[in-house]
Amino acid sequence: MRPVKKFAIPLVGMGVLALAAWPVYAHCGKCAGDCKNMVKSMETGKMTLSSAITAAEEKSKGKAVAAYPKLSGSTVSFDVYCMAGDKLMQVSVDSTGKAGDAKEAKSLPAVAEEKPKPKPGG
Repeated sequence: MRPVKKFAIPLVGMGVLALAAWPVYAHCGKCAGDCKNMVKSMETGKMTLSSAITAAEEKSKGKAVAAYPKLSGSTVSFDVYCMAGDKLMQVSVDSTGKAGDAKEAKSLPAVAEEKPKPKPGG
C-alpha cells in the first residue's frame, strides 16, 4: 500500500467518527449552548434559579444545598436538594416554578457518581 493511502484512510475514518460523535458531544448539557437554552426557557416561563430554590425550600421545610437543571426540549426544570433536619430531601421544580413532592434522597447525584480513587501502592 502506498504511504499516502496509509495516512489518508485512517484520517478519513477519524473524520467520520468525529462527525458521528459531534451531536452527542455538542448537546451534553454542559456546554454554553445548552446554558443559553436554559436561560431562554427560564425567561419564557418567568422562572429563576432563586425562585426554584425558594419553592423547594418551602416545600421541604429545609435549606437548599444543591440544584441541578434538566433541559427537556425547550423547557427547563430543577432538582433541588434540601437539608430538612437530618434528612436530605429532593424536590423537583417544574418550568413554571411549582415544586413537586419532597422525597428523601440517599446522596447528591454528583457524590453518587464519584468513584473512590485507588490508593497509590495499595
